Amino acid sequence: MDPGSLIPAADAIPIAAGWFRLLLLATFVLHLLAMNAMLGGAVIALAQALGGEGQPRVPPTEQAIAVKLPFTIALTVNLGVPPLLFLQVHYGNLLYTSAVLMAAWWLSIFVLAMVAYYAAYVYDFRLASLGRVRTLVIGLAVLCLLAVAFVFSNSMTLMLKPTAWTAYFANPRGTNLNLADPTLWPRYLHFVLASLAVGGLGLAGLGSWRRRRGDLGGKELVRVGLNWFIWGTLAQMADGLWFLLSLPQEIMLLFLGGSVSHTALLWLGVAMGVGALVLASKGRVPPAAAAALGTVVLMALTRDLLRAAYLKPFFSPEGLPVTAQASPALVFLAALIVGSILIFWLLRLAAGAGKES
Repeated sequence: MDPGSLIPAADAIPIAAGWFRLLLLATFVLHLLAMNAMLGGAVIALAQALGGEGQPRVPPTEQAIAVKLPFTIALTVNLGVPPLLFLQVHYGNLLYTSAVLMAAWWLSIFVLAMVAYYAAYVYDFRLASLGRVRTLVIGLAVLCLLAVAFVFSNSMTLMLKPTAWTAYFANPRGTNLNLADPTLWPRYLHFVLASLAVGGLGLAGLGSWRRRRGDLGGKELVRVGLNWFIWGTLAQMADGLWFLLSLPQEIMLLFLGGSVSHTALLWLGVAMGVGALVLASKGRVPPAAAAALGTVVLMALTRDLLRAAYLKPFFSPEGLPVTAQASPALVFLAALIVGSILIFWLLRLAAGAGKES
């Protein structure tokens, strides 16, 4: 069977595909930063809880993360909606198909996210009274978040491989996973390890901010956060090599000199990540954060090139029909700008009131 015959017809788009790609990448970077801070922070809190068992007091690092965790989960979920919508505009015929093939697991995302969110609130508001039970509560949140990430990794890899869709004919119950794909585990671990690094850097940034305001406890947050960033980044680099080598050969070679753009983006991102490591090892939190942000942006661009390379034999958004009806897109852009300004204003008000400090 020709795998291309399984791909549903794509819908027309109102403006050129390049605009949606730009919006997809911009919103995905924002979601990625929030998601990494959320998952990484939760894992660090779990490690702190496990290390603090038997102690009369909750470790200060764990307290700092507990206050932020519900907020970061809410922010991650809301920032995840725009890139998912733009992904549907570009690749809806592929994404919907992968979601249907694993529908039972896809629908579990919402349940898992709600359980993690509730556990995070319990962990925050009852941290002092939970005692050792707090380890179970934050452990439940981490387990649910890791499961959500695994489901998404399966869906995002399955949409890239129409050749794997024939599994539906052997299992039409919506419980298919993409476990046979050699890139699944290194891709999944790449995101998880990135979250440990970014979560640690976020913790260090919080500690640096508190230290500048005279809070002596900020020094400990910086120390713990930078340690997580350094070791998480080193582990991610090792996994990145595994991820690269697990790619199909013709795609892997694009990033090893076969294509100037593919190779330059990947290795520029690696170089910037090394720069962030050097800065973090010297305790320079703001410059390390700037370098890490640049790394995330470059890796998001590299990921987009990787997706295009996978789908090149089957589909390209540039081939989508354009209706040339720009008015809906202009209304959306206006709403996006106004909404972003309002959100920024609200966050500043909350920070000024001390609610998110």
